[in-house]
Amino acid sequence: MSQHQYPAAFRRYWYVLVISTIVGAIAGWGLSQVATPLYTATSSLYFSLNYGGTANDLNQGSTYTQNQMLSFAQLATSPLVLAPVTDELDLSMTPSDLSDSVSVSTPQNTVILELSVSNTDPAEAAKIANAVATSLSAKVEQIAPKSAAGDTTVAVRVIQPAVTPVVPSSPNTRLNLVAGLVLGLLVGSLIIVLREVLDTRVHTAGIATGVTGVPLLGVADRERRRMAGPVVLRDPLSNSAENYRQLRSNLEFVAVDSDTLGFVVTSSIPGEGKSVVSLNLALALAESGRKVLLVDADLRRPMIAAYTGLPGAAGLTSVLVGRAPVEDVVQTWGSTGLYVLASGPIPPNPSELLSSRVMADLVDRLTREYDVVVFDTAPMGAVADAAILARMLDGALVVVDRTRAHRPQLAQAMDSLEKSGVRVLGIVLNRATPSKDRHAYYRRAAEPPKPWWRRIFSRREPVVPIILPPVPPRTSSRGDAPDADAAASSVSAPSPAGVSAAASAAAVAAIVASDAGPDAGRDAASDAGPDGMPDAAPDAAADVAPDDVTATDIDGLELDFPEAEDSPQDDELEDELGDPTLDDEELYEPARASAVRSDTVAERVKRPKL
Repeated sequence: MSQHQYPAAFRRYWYVLVISTIVGAIAGWGLSQVATPLYTATSSLYFSLNYGGTANDLNQGSTYTQNQMLSFAQLATSPLVLAPVTDELDLSMTPSDLSDSVSVSTPQNTVILELSVSNTDPAEAAKIANAVATSLSAKVEQIAPKSAAGDTTVAVRVIQPAVTPVVPSSPNTRLNLVAGLVLGLLVGSLIIVLREVLDTRVHTAGIATGVTGVPLLGVADRERRRMAGPVVLRDPLSNSAENYRQLRSNLEFVAVDSDTLGFVVTSSIPGEGKSVVSLNLALALAESGRKVLLVDADLRRPMIAAYTGLPGAAGLTSVLVGRAPVEDVVQTWGSTGLYVLASGPIPPNPSELLSSRVMADLVDRLTREYDVVVFDTAPMGAVADAAILARMLDGALVVVDRTRAHRPQLAQAMDSLEKSGVRVLGIVLNRATPSKDRHAYYRRAAEPPKPWWRRIFSRREPVVPIILPPVPPRTSSRGDAPDADAAASSVSAPSPAGVSAAASAAAVAAIVASDAGPDAGRDAASDAGPDGMPDAAPDAAADVAPDDVTATDIDGLELDFPEAEDSPQDDELEDELGDPTLDDEELYEPARASAVRSDTVAERVKRPKL
């Protein structure tokens, strides 16, 4: 960790310092309140020599006394001095227990001894201090050297007797409060430093670029509340949507030498939001007027069909095994202009299908027919599907979730891509902290935030994906039936690739004519021009009510793959998916799209009878 990352860590986890400091102060104050107060009484004694008439004798006596002060202090806490005190005051403690409450101090270069006694009873403390001072004086005079006349040579006088204390000496509430503040601040700082040292998650863009060695192409904001649909459609003027447009612009600079662009979107571990990033990025690319195809190439856990609400029973695997042409399974998502190719049935051998020659031919065809092709693939940390597919395209875009991805996992994914010869276009940092810049260019009035207590106790509603309705048919000026042009605009299923607009219009006119009757059909055929386009919509088509038109059942294209033994890569993926930390409903629940999904793709327009 560099020196600049430590201040960033303290700014990011400032609340840890605040909480630990407050807790430390409360702990210090609480200990002061629960502790038993103690009162201290102090008595002072003066030691001197009884002999010496000259100045030299007095100087020598003073030096002798100073040298003996440590011995006198040690004698004050001995049983020789304290035993008479316990007997005199009839205390319920032994001399050794009493010595724990007696403290002695001798100021430097003096012959004064300060004797302090602590007790829960202030009067008892003063009584014991005076008794110990009297006993010490008697014992010192008794054991001190004697003069030639048999008199004691050391005299002890009590210069300050102990008085009953009024204020308790312990606990010191102010000192404990300050000590708790300082200790809490130190503990909080230690927690932040240890978190940064031990936590290997990719928290910032600088860490991500340092681990991968590739540029950061964009960031995706973390949404505080679960919202329905991609942010590019839900809130196109928000900063989050602008981040995807910025990512689109950066991709243009990466692929400046090519007219078309095809790349895979992958991640290091499951649950990093690669499918959501793929969908929003594809919508941002489609906004610029390009012909964009989003392919769900995650043949192990597909999510694009669930997020878009499109039928997913037939898709990429149906094309790879030859059950359906690609133009029949490519779908348009409402009026967004985005083409979507779902994954189809989940096969037992995804890696073999993606590395087949049929897949290479399909990739070559899609990159020629579409301006941009975005492949949503499986995570690199579990399987090698993304590396297999990225070798056929321009490169790979790696999504990094700053709250889930760890540095060793990201480094391993990047190493696998580099060893496979894959060009890594860049990384996208997902779930970044939203910007709170008041000077943002796009600003819109938002709903007033709910009170914190309502946000905590309110029930979170399930997310329902945005399913764009088909364009309603236009009615004729007479109001009795739609015309042929309105029928053509109301077809919700995509036109097969390679079919001209003229042929599609002629087919719509033929449908209207067949509903009207044989005569109307001949009139429609006679009105058709040399290029197959009808000169004008026949009047009979507006007057005759059409019958119900059948629809192609997607289940007929569904594949029944035989069961096969799982490969070691599949076992690794199952381990990743079985991780209880990945069962986050916000990340993995497919938005309950099955409740509103359609099982059929209409071939013709089903028009109401008049």
